[in-house]
Amino acid sequence: MVGRDGEKAVILRMIEETRSGGGGVLLVAGEAGIGKSRLLAAAAGLAREAGLAVLTGWSTEGGGTYRSVAQALAGRPGGGPPPEELRPYRATLGRLLPEWAEPGDAPPPHVDPVLVLGEGLLRLLRATGGENGCLLVLEDVHWADADTLALVEYLATASRRWPVLTVVSARDDEPGQEPVHRLTRLAEVTTLRLGRLAPAEIEQLARRRAGDRALPGDLLGYVVDTSDCLPYLAEELVAGMLESGTVPGPGTLRVTPGLACRTTSRLATLAPARRAVLEAAAVLGDDADWTVLGPVTGQSEPEVLAALRAASPQLLVRAVGAAGDRLRWRHALTREVVLDSVTPPERAAVARRAADVLLSRGGPEHDARAAALLAAAGEHARSAGILLRLARLDLTGGALHSAEDLLDRAAATRALRPVVTIERVRLLTLRGQAPAALEAGAGALEELTGDQHAELCLRLAEAAVVARRWREADGYVERAGRPDDPWALVLAADSAFGAGELRRAAELAAVAAERAERAGRWDTVCQALTTIGRCALRHDPGLASAAYGVAAQVAAEHGLRPARVTALFGLAAIELLDHPDSPLLTEARELARRTGLLAEVVWSDLLLVDSVSTVEGPRAARDLARRAAEQAGRLRLHGMQAVAEVFTAMGYAVEGDVPGMEAALAEAAAHPDPPVEVAALGNASRALLRLLGHDLPAASALLDETVGDLAGRCEAGPVQYWGLWALLRTVVGDRDAEARETLRGSSVGFRSANRAGLQYADAVAAGREGRRAEAAELFAAGDRTLAGHHWWRRLLRLPALEAAIAAGWGDPVPALRTDLEAHLRAGDAHLARICRDLLRGAGAPTRQGRGLAPVPARLRAAGVTSREMDVLGLVAEGLTNRKIAERLFISPRTVDTHVASLLAKTASADRTELRTIARR
Repeated sequence: MVGRDGEKAVILRMIEETRSGGGGVLLVAGEAGIGKSRLLAAAAGLAREAGLAVLTGWSTEGGGTYRSVAQALAGRPGGGPPPEELRPYRATLGRLLPEWAEPGDAPPPHVDPVLVLGEGLLRLLRATGGENGCLLVLEDVHWADADTLALVEYLATASRRWPVLTVVSARDDEPGQEPVHRLTRLAEVTTLRLGRLAPAEIEQLARRRAGDRALPGDLLGYVVDTSDCLPYLAEELVAGMLESGTVPGPGTLRVTPGLACRTTSRLATLAPARRAVLEAAAVLGDDADWTVLGPVTGQSEPEVLAALRAASPQLLVRAVGAAGDRLRWRHALTREVVLDSVTPPERAAVARRAADVLLSRGGPEHDARAAALLAAAGEHARSAGILLRLARLDLTGGALHSAEDLLDRAAATRALRPVVTIERVRLLTLRGQAPAALEAGAGALEELTGDQHAELCLRLAEAAVVARRWREADGYVERAGRPDDPWALVLAADSAFGAGELRRAAELAAVAAERAERAGRWDTVCQALTTIGRCALRHDPGLASAAYGVAAQVAAEHGLRPARVTALFGLAAIELLDHPDSPLLTEARELARRTGLLAEVVWSDLLLVDSVSTVEGPRAARDLARRAAEQAGRLRLHGMQAVAEVFTAMGYAVEGDVPGMEAALAEAAAHPDPPVEVAALGNASRALLRLLGHDLPAASALLDETVGDLAGRCEAGPVQYWGLWALLRTVVGDRDAEARETLRGSSVGFRSANRAGLQYADAVAAGREGRRAEAAELFAAGDRTLAGHHWWRRLLRLPALEAAIAAGWGDPVPALRTDLEAHLRAGDAHLARICRDLLRGAGAPTRQGRGLAPVPARLRAAGVTSREMDVLGLVAEGLTNRKIAERLFISPRTVDTHVASLLAKTASADRTELRTIARR
């Protein structure tokens, strides 16, 4: 290429970065004729030379959702079913790879399908490219659908850690290119904006185009002046010289005055019938379906083919791509010149006939093009009807960005406005913009009657439920005037649940389930049963389990996988009320993963984090929480990301790391509209920090705020801090009876962690009143309730045992000694310190130099002590001497002595050899 050395250097650098595992997105932008396609072809060639797999697709006007990406993947080598890594993304990728699609596939709820597709596409392209990486080339994205552009944006932000390079081209010299301009503003996108060549470079280009036929200086000057340094025009001018002359020289070549004149003159050489074919093709677009031209022009297939052959290669060229050969205009500018020769009435007539032909063939791609042609022909109502139908298909298929674009186009026709509003309300609700949905739909209610009025009312009720505006939801359900409709009943039930009217919600849901079953609307049956389960969970877990069980069975019988996942999660949540783990949670997570319900996968991970926090402690759960936060962040599940970040903060809190805790809590609070648990658990994290600092009144006061945030919120889960709150209130003597009775009468007491907290609190109260035997029995009951929740049991026992020492009931010293050993083994330094202080206060101080780890016979024979064995175990974990000292409550100098002794006794040269010995 001439004059593009700098651009090629950028491409080579990005190819090398991709081979090293760090891809990105490169946008090649510029006006028509500047050389974008040629630079993309050069990029593909350089990538192949470097060993990358190359996939190419192109966009066309009205080409349909993800057309260019699907076209590129059609050239992917291999085939067969998706590998295991791609199973969670199979349903979404099935939109691009039809052979992967299965009946019943639906977009994942709660998450933008573009993000799921982006994650799946990155994994697919990595598998395609292997160790060298993959180049995805998408041409002419200024014609791409909104979802493709959103996908490119996501790839820009996510592909830095993948061996995937995406190179796209776009014209940026026309109005209406805001999506392209948005790409150029993204910091993650590398943009090459091609400028016109310098005069010397145009002369060099002209000489190369002329080949072995030398061009004199005056003709070179003419090419430079006439082309205005636009590469394509320069090449066209040289081509015209070569076509019209035999001997290069002054005065011997007939030079056309410009591209328009040159194209017009070529068109004039065609017979009228053949010219009509070319003019119809220009009306149809840049990448027209040539099989439509016969019916549109009234000519036979041989006549159309003869016209196309006569126009090639001067006006049309053959293009070869991954999806097969095609015939294209020589350049977009060529088509524009031909189109200018067609009068407006002729354009409208051709567009109308072409639309009818396309509609007779069926299919979204044909229909989308037909809608555009009808709009151009002035048939706005027909165009709007087609666009609405396509928007509904995209909404059902999860292509929300394309659906929005289609609705915008339908609205622009100014036809069917109220019906467009119904679908816009649905779209905004699906995108999580419920307040905007309510605003968009309220004004159109007066324009609709009958079924359309009822549908808009119920769509607005659905938006109001999502927005937690319960009164508005009830008002819209009533205004719909469909009291027997199962969907209306389910919406009313969900609204009642959100408002805390659990009995009314359950009654409405029961009626909805019965009527939906009679009507065979099994998805609504599952929704109603799920609402019944949510209501019953607050007062009767057995009834809730029965409702979720029936929902899971109905969903399995009718192939409703998302509904089955929801029901299984409900059953798992009930199991986790009493048990530290749940086999059903594992089953639900695996089904969600294989179905592509990635939001549900993240939610299952959060349930696991919560469980690990009570069994092994928040510090052990912190890495799981971080991974969940990262995955939620990639999917833009901000609420779940915030919850995961709060769990991360708790891990810092139990280590006494105040800056780490506050940083994680600040990140969680910064997300838009965080769940109610985020603020509540933020205070709980700070309460943990105060508790581990043995400031019980401050911890109790912070938990007051936690409980205040959660009280009366039906959507909040039964977090385990209610039990700790009642216990601390009782230990410090601050309105303790009120706290215990509040917990005793609350549904959160169904969770074992809270039930045990109440039992310990009752034990403290009984011991304080002199009922020592009862106190001891209540304490033992708390231990039994938390049998599997080891860390949480040790945490709750500390304040209870402190009260036992103060009031003289039970046998706290052996319990504290047992817990001290467990704290030391787990590395919970702050809890261990509190245990030591309490033992000291009870008159039973501990020896800090004594080790806990058993010494194997071979090391005992070498003279290794139990304390040295403690040190050896932590060396094996990779801890520094300072960290070991913090874990074991000894000085760093003492650790230095123990390490030196271990090196000598085991004849080891360094810590690496010590780690090897420890692992034997």
